[in-house]
Amino acid sequence: MISSPRTTPQEELLWREAMWAELKNLPTWPDVPPSVLREMGLYGGAAGIWLDKTTTGSICPSGIAVSVLHTGKHYDDDVDEDGVIYHYPTTRRHPSFDESEINGVKQAADFKIPIFVILKKGTSRHVRRAWVMDHDDANRLFLLEFGETMPQQIAIELDHSPFKAKTERKLSVDQVMRVERNPRFKFEVIKRHSGRCVVTGLSVVEMLDGAHVVPVADGGSDDPRNGLLLSASHHRAYDKHLWCINPQTLLIETAPKGPSLEEMKFEVGSVEHLTIQNALPHTDALELRYEMFLRAKAS
Repeated sequence: MISSPRTTPQEELLWREAMWAELKNLPTWPDVPPSVLREMGLYGGAAGIWLDKTTTGSICPSGIAVSVLHTGKHYDDDVDEDGVIYHYPTTRRHPSFDESEINGVKQAADFKIPIFVILKKGTSRHVRRAWVMDHDDANRLFLLEFGETMPQQIAIELDHSPFKAKTERKLSVDQVMRVERNPRFKFEVIKRHSGRCVVTGLSVVEMLDGAHVVPVADGGSDDPRNGLLLSASHHRAYDKHLWCINPQTLLIETAPKGPSLEEMKFEVGSVEHLTIQNALPHTDALELRYEMFLRAKAS
């Protein structure tokens, strides 16, 4: 099967629609042999991003990404049923190759064309239809969300949009865990906090969590102003009420009989620096969390 060049965004969209329908009609679906993906023109080469300029170059000279490969080896925590936080390629090839592939994914976003996310499952592959919702050049990340149609773009003007610390959702334990790992929330919190843990300065994105200030289990919203970017260990300590932010002073307080900031490897004693960065969580969220912390201290 040879993919012929497409000359307009509409042709490209129709081709991808046809390929998606063909994939779902395979007798092995949802398992897809790698050879089938290559025959269909959905993947080629050995790179993480498949950019086929021979078939998309007429639409855009730099080409449009057709698919991305997620192996799960390095970034396993950044994919769930809703989507994936996909890391920009950083390879040993000439930098122009990586930049070309990154630009190809951005072109898919600009043309509002879906791409295929290929997930390794042993010797087989699972394929998801995804949309490029956002990108973060500073932290070298894409936000890809799965769906038959393009998910709603949620634009939050953080200084002006009404803030709700809580939502009216009732969730099971499994649902809470899923929402806590929601790629969109984590992606927005990473951008908001410039890819650094707010209490240690750690900037290894793979080791960071988007933590809800008002927890999901207590109805906490996915507004990024209800978020803190924390290392996994400091996130765990936060959820165990070993520390909290005083909403009035912005000082970090610890549990009376718990470990000290020094023992927990904190690099700061307050989060006042977040006010300078315009990244402080909303006061309503901080106050609700502090009330929870005080109740935990008293128990």
